[in-house]
Amino acid sequence: MRYEQHCPIALAAEVVGEPWTLLVIRELLNGSTAIDDIAAGVPGMSAGLLTKRLRKLDSAGLVVLGTRRAELTASGHELAGVIEQLGHWGARRLPPPRYGDLNPALVLRDICREIDRTLLPAEAVSIHFRFTESPGSRWWWLVLSQTVAAPTVHDPRLPSAMRIECTLGALARVWLGRTEWLDALRDKAIIITGPRTAVRQAITWIGTSRFAGDTTIGPDAPLLSS
Repeated sequence: MRYEQHCPIALAAEVVGEPWTLLVIRELLNGSTAIDDIAAGVPGMSAGLLTKRLRKLDSAGLVVLGTRRAELTASGHELAGVIEQLGHWGARRLPPPRYGDLNPALVLRDICREIDRTLLPAEAVSIHFRFTESPGSRWWWLVLSQTVAAPTVHDPRLPSAMRIECTLGALARVWLGRTEWLDALRDKAIIITGPRTAVRQAITWIGTSRFAGDTTIGPDAPLLSS
């Protein structure tokens, strides 16, 4: 889209203001470089549109596009502050996502990206999630160690640190800061079973989103319920 204005905001919006572009940049900023990995973070986007957006970012000097790979340039990395501030503003000023906006793969992918791996064991363990309702698979595992944090729908056959049973909405509420961990556990919205250390480990390892501090726990939280 061309706005045909001299304003730098208009010029920037011509590059990053089209649908999906900011989310593609978000994926690149989060470390995704393989096209398939970028696509996994924007599952509602067609492969053709993703290619089109990456080519435009490449022509604008924000991305270096290669064979099935894309990497941000220095100019592209300068958008990190813009994307981060949008996230904080959205958490602070907009209602929580509707239940239909929740996707277990994306929620768990987001969680894994923010886990502090220095707090994890050296040898890989798993957290087994059983979602009592979910728009996708109800059985998931997080594979966690100091070198990896990744979700999978396949049993990794690793030592189990704990099992977590909840709705996807309950997990999202805690992760997004709409509900406190201890409140969710007390109300049995989230049930953790495993060793005596399981609850403390879950709260420490999973934690909350970096945007959670911007949210206000209030009457809009039920939008995340099933």
